[in-house]
Amino acid sequence: MLDWWEKNFATLELGDRRLNERAMSIGYVLNLRSGKALSEVFCSGKALKRAYEFLLTQKWNFRV
Repeated sequence: MLDWWEKNFATLELGDRRLNERAMSIGYVLNLRSGKALSEVFCSGKALKRAYEFLLTQKWNFRV
């Protein structure tokens, strides 16, 4: 059975391989450490900042 992050990100296509990989890695870490503060989820301040910058990008059009 696929993990949650694989199910939700397997068909992800953001138009750039690097963006797809970044989204996959963020989803993977969030899945591993769910229920914790983001400052505890990411292993460094740099990783946390990159995740925030990625999530705040205006070009995403996520629909629930």
